[in-house]
Amino acid sequence: MDEDLRRVIFETFSEVFETMFFTFLEPLEEAPGKEALGCGRFIEATISYSGGCNGNFLFYFPWDLGKNITVNFLGVDEDGVQDSQIKDTAAETANMAIGSLLGKLDPGGKASLAIPQPRELADFSPETLLGAAGLCMFNTEFGILWVVGTHA
Repeated sequence: MDEDLRRVIFETFSEVFETMFFTFLEPLEEAPGKEALGCGRFIEATISYSGGCNGNFLFYFPWDLGKNITVNFLGVDEDGVQDSQIKDTAAETANMAIGSLLGKLDPGGKASLAIPQPRELADFSPETLLGAAGLCMFNTEFGILWVVGTHA
């Protein structure tokens, strides 16, 4: 991935997470060691775009991160948050982050977003993402957010 594009992605996603979810992202330039990768319950949110160029982004949220952004976004009590709300918030996060990114990369508005699709991954290991073209990683206090972008 082009370094200028990676910088714009890091800046854009950080803005969205700080503004909408009161969650701070720290871009990771290198993959963490195996002990810090984390595995287990994740939410995958996929969103595609078309117009001018086509592609998609896959977001992989550790469950605790998904729960935290849901609590912050909806203003609900942590004990009362439902799994469906966490998945919906992950999808909306992907929508906001990529919508904001496309607004910067495509100021003419030729690109359009598809409806994001979330799903729970019960036993996921981010190790499978290492080496993927278009991989961006963000450290948070609730685990690493993994994002893989592809375009045609």
